[in-house]
Amino acid sequence: MNRLLGIAFLYLAMMLGWIGVGLFMLFAPARFGNLIHDSLMLFPEVRPGDWGKKLFVRLLGLGLLAFAVQFVLRLLGH
Repeated sequence: MNRLLGIAFLYLAMMLGWIGVGLFMLFAPARFGNLIHDSLMLFPEVRPGDWGKKLFVRLLGLGLLAFAVQFVLRLLGH
């Protein structure tokens, strides 16, 4: 029983992480873009008027949320 709970906790932690990051990207794209810029230098700095960069981050967030939903549906299907 303990192994089953450990596996279930691992999947739950992964799901909450994906959903949390996806929602953060969706609702605060400038902060997320600047966080990635400041910590990893992988994304250019996002300024208040950069609607294209914000749109790109939001689309990535939607993709991450869609991946999480698809993953849950596959788990429930088996």
